Amino acid sequence: MRFNEAAARVMVRKDYGKCFDFYTEKLGLVPTWGDRNGPYTSFAVKEGEPPCFAIFSRAGMSAVNGYAQPEMGAQQDTLVITLPTDDVTRDYKLLKEKGVEFVNEPQIMEDWGGVNVAYFRDTEGNLIELTDGST
Repeated sequence: MRFNEAAARVMVRKDYGKCFDFYTEKLGLVPTWGDRNGPYTSFAVKEGEPPCFAIFSRAGMSAVNGYAQPEMGAQQDTLVITLPTDDVTRDYKLLKEKGVEFVNEPQIMEDWGGVNVAYFRDTEGNLIELTDGST
């Protein structure tokens, strides 16, 4: 396995267009393949750069032999997308200005080595950690 090459993909269960808008309008990612209509879109940090993230429609998973959709219910946090930054407080303020709703304000986690973190959710309810610590 090559964990150093792992990539994050968000499976969209609710509203693909709304999720697409969140990652483009709120977080500023640029689509490199696909569009607001889905079923798959990859994103880069800026035009001309390689993709770093993607979203895809859960309906597309039906093409995978043996895969069955779990029952829709209350989502529990079992995975966190970690988004490194050089300045948590600055990016927290920038994202708040764009309408991103945070779970908490930036806070220093002394027990985690003094990293500064703030958490928010995308439109699908996925938890995202903004951090100045290493992944």
